[in-house]
Amino acid sequence: MVEIKEATTKKLQKDFLDFPLKLYKGNPYFVPPLYVDELKMFKPGFIYNDTCESVFYNAYKDGLMVGRISGILQKASNEKRNEKRIRFTRFDSVDDQEVADALFDAVEAWAKSLGMDTVCGPLGYSDLEREGLLVEGFDQLSTFEEQYNAEYYGKLIENHGYKKEVDWIESKVYLPDEPDEKLFRVTDEIMKRYKLHIGEAKNVNDFLK
Repeated sequence: MVEIKEATTKKLQKDFLDFPLKLYKGNPYFVPPLYVDELKMFKPGFIYNDTCESVFYNAYKDGLMVGRISGILQKASNEKRNEKRIRFTRFDSVDDQEVADALFDAVEAWAKSLGMDTVCGPLGYSDLEREGLLVEGFDQLSTFEEQYNAEYYGKLIENHGYKKEVDWIESKVYLPDEPDEKLFRVTDEIMKRYKLHIGEAKNVNDFLK
């Protein structure tokens, strides 16, 4: 039997944040988001609190944490698009349909309690967050802003009744083997236009700032 707990205490919130780190431990392709950024979701001053409501759920089976999911009511987006949608985000689970079903059931129940009629995702608070479900390239190193997930996630989500809404394509861009003067000119123009410069960091803390 799967037990769902809403992450309302610091201990449960820590479990929520730590779960993907444990699930993908040893996976050479998984790149986690900055922990300090994820921690902000539970702070009163979180930047999206003025336009969003959130809920966080952990799943436990036989005393062990086996999954997590978050629901987001993005009020600004719903108003703009005239929709009644809840977004699901940060879905991570072991390969167990019972676990996935329990997590999605929890988010769907929350959506209905708010008068919403649709659940979609994976989507974040805004387009500046990780979005989408990886369906190819599981053997490729994920980028910092890319969502990485195991191949079985698609099966878990679709088996629960969800259907694909859109395809997003991600490509790698490689520098040319030989110097390209046109590329240098474009780069210089972009740097000047947006008043950018190359920053130097003496240590990790300096880099993060």
